[in-house]
Amino acid sequence: GVIPGWGGCKELIRRHYSHPKMPKGPMPAVAKAFEYISTAKVATSAQEAQEMLILNEKSGITFNRARLLADAKARALSMVEGYEPPEMATFKLPGASGGAALSLAVHDFHKKGIATDYDVEIAKELAHILTGGETDVVDEVSEQDLLNLERKAFISLARRTKTQDRITHMLETNKPLRN
Repeated sequence: GVIPGWGGCKELIRRHYSHPKMPKGPMPAVAKAFEYISTAKVATSAQEAQEMLILNEKSGITFNRARLLADAKARALSMVEGYEPPEMATFKLPGASGGAALSLAVHDFHKKGIATDYDVEIAKELAHILTGGETDVVDEVSEQDLLNLERKAFISLARRTKTQDRITHMLETNKPLRN
């Protein structure tokens, strides 16, 4: 019932947008991020997470669960000295025309019974974020712009009863609710 927050949407866009094997243009990175998020695609391994660009090339992988916290702490501490925040990226995103294309795909899923009415509402919010909101393909969208869109959508969705029902159901049953 919610979308990724705290940079999740922005980060998938950024990673796919800058990946050398991704076709260029405003839509391929957006379509891939939309596919992963709207279908709740989950990696089944660290290798797959890297292929999906959920983990980046610098992400550490720990195979021994007993070492996870120790490895994470050591890695974090090793990154402190000389740390400089990454440069903020800008994107040329498709805006309303891209949002319309994503809406058509969701409408098709809804017609086939794959997506519920509420799935469609959530997908519209997601499409608005990933396509850059009220922008045009000739405009540049900053990472901060995407973060602002994410936060606004996340808060809006979190306030809705159907989202709260989905969260409660997942916490109680460990299964998604399709309301």
